[in-house]
Amino acid sequence: MRRKTDFRYTELADLLRKKILTKEIKPGQFLMSENELHNQYRVSRVTVRKSLELLLNEGLIIKKAGQGSMVPHDLTVEEGKQKLLRIVAISPSHFVDHCMPIIIRRFQDLHPEVEVKVLRFPHPEFWSNIRNNRELGFQPDIMLLTDRHFHMFLQTGDFADLRPMLGADLNTLYSRLTSAFRTREVVKALPAGFSPVYLAYNPLLFKKYGVPEPDGRWIKEDFIRTAQKLTIDTNGDGILDLYGFSLSSMLSRWSVIALQQGVNFHSFIHTEPMENTLTFIHDLLYRYRVAYRHSVSEFDLESHPFLHQRTAMMLTTSIELAGMRQARLPFEPGVAYLPFGDTRRTTLAANVFAVHSGCTQMEMAGHFLRTAVRPDVQEEIARQTGQLSAIPSINEKVWEKGYLDKLNIADGQIDNNFFVHDLVPHKQDLYNRLHTGMQLFWTGMESAKDFAKRLMNHTPR
Repeated sequence: MRRKTDFRYTELADLLRKKILTKEIKPGQFLMSENELHNQYRVSRVTVRKSLELLLNEGLIIKKAGQGSMVPHDLTVEEGKQKLLRIVAISPSHFVDHCMPIIIRRFQDLHPEVEVKVLRFPHPEFWSNIRNNRELGFQPDIMLLTDRHFHMFLQTGDFADLRPMLGADLNTLYSRLTSAFRTREVVKALPAGFSPVYLAYNPLLFKKYGVPEPDGRWIKEDFIRTAQKLTIDTNGDGILDLYGFSLSSMLSRWSVIALQQGVNFHSFIHTEPMENTLTFIHDLLYRYRVAYRHSVSEFDLESHPFLHQRTAMMLTTSIELAGMRQARLPFEPGVAYLPFGDTRRTTLAANVFAVHSGCTQMEMAGHFLRTAVRPDVQEEIARQTGQLSAIPSINEKVWEKGYLDKLNIADGQIDNNFFVHDLVPHKQDLYNRLHTGMQLFWTGMESAKDFAKRLMNHTPR
């Protein structure tokens, strides 16, 4: 725990130091108050004080009694010869930790005259932090976002068209990915890495309890039997502590079952597929009792049952698993075909770059984005981090076709998949109902039939 705290205070000090040295916070200007820093960066007040103490010892700030911390009027910052490219990123992020250093290194090999500064903002307050820092004169050149954060604020974000920057490089990417971030032919974000949602399993648990690993295509009944064999009271206290399947209530996860059942989220004229989906989920959770519903955020994995080997199978992404590996996942997961229905579809997640229209280094931003999707850079990222590439030829080079087939992205299959914002736009009332209106269903207090009927009665057709 101490190591984590130390990292946070040095990270905050580094962020504030960069703002002072780049004159985002100018001589004679006050920093945010300790309380404001605590709220904005979601760190403890002890962490804030240790960060400020570090800057005080370096002579970068002085204390004004009753007023706060200020950059000294006489502080002189030597002007560097380098240009500055400022990138803000959502934190925590496996892509930032492991993929971005590769991109930055290759970019600076090509452009040694440019210094790249990466600032991280916690994901819940990312956009409020952007607004607050903009008021202080800080304007990011590039933003690294998840597809979900990008589309939540697409209408309010002032994003530049990336077509002039990227040109023919866009044609090398999966068209399904680029089309998801195109508005009236304007490309507003560049997918640098992505993942479908797929079924991962723990081979150690399968072996320990004598259950054959998934081999080839299977159907729901096979999946249920496998989950039943792996749902066990391991210590004999009468309480199940190992489940065959872990199911998240996040729309991006359980909707995979719906898509495989043939559900069309844009029209519920035919309610049978949705009712079948919801009935199957209730069967897993409450009739067969072979599934555990977890609500762990994709950004907070330390208490995830899959990481602690308390569930044998789960719907996940390569991005989520990369975070678990960073948290010392004690096994290498296997990948199985999705067994929930006849329709081969799943959902997608992506890390994307966007450029603010007020970017002061538009040309350099373009160079950086082109570096990010260079085939050699994408291949290095794929081989070193396990992150799928946005370029199909790179994935085909790095991974076997059978693996890509299980992920549902081989031979053009990616075109059948959906980002959640394509499936259910954030601004629609349906999106809110599927997020906040399912509590009774998830607890088993509302039947699948009743929820499906309520969904149909409130959905325009």
